[in-house]
Amino acid sequence: MWPLDERTPRAARRAVAGLLDRWGVAEADADDVVLLVSEVVTNAVRHVRRELRDGGVVRVRVRVTGGRLRVDVTDPEPGCPRLGAAGENDEGHRGLIVVAACAGRWGWRPGPGGGKTVWWTQDVTRGGRRAGRRLIHGCGRAVLVLLARGR
Repeated sequence: MWPLDERTPRAARRAVAGLLDRWGVAEADADDVVLLVSEVVTNAVRHVRRELRDGGVVRVRVRVTGGRLRVDVTDPEPGCPRLGAAGENDEGHRGLIVVAACAGRWGWRPGPGGGKTVWWTQDVTRGGRRAGRRLIHGCGRAVLVLLARGR
C-alpha cells in the first residue's frame, strides 16, 4: 500500500520485482509483471481526482497459484478504466493497451468501499532470475507491435 504520489510507481515496481525474485519467477516473466504493475499504478496516480488524492492509497496484491499469477491494483478513483486511443505522438494513453496485450486475461471491478480494482492474470514459470528466460517473450513483442502501429 502506497500513497498516491509520483514516487509510488517506482516503489511498487521495486516491491513486486523483489517479491517475484524471492518466489523464483523467471526473469522474463517477472519483467512483464513489473511492466504491467508500473502501467496500472502510474494510471492510478495520474488519474485520481484531487479530493481523493490526499490520504488516498493504491494497493497492489500479487499471488501465484499453479503457474498463474494474478495481480490486483486498487485505487480510490471510481469508474470504468478505458483503453486509450493514443495518437502517434502521444507519450501516454497506452497503459491499459499494454495490459491488454500482455495479460492472459484482465478486467476491473468496483473496489471495496468505493474506487476500483484493475486485475490481470499471466502465466509464469519458476526457475530464478536467469532460468526459463525466453529470447522473445509475448509481452515485449506485443507491445512493440502496438507501439509501432501508433496505438
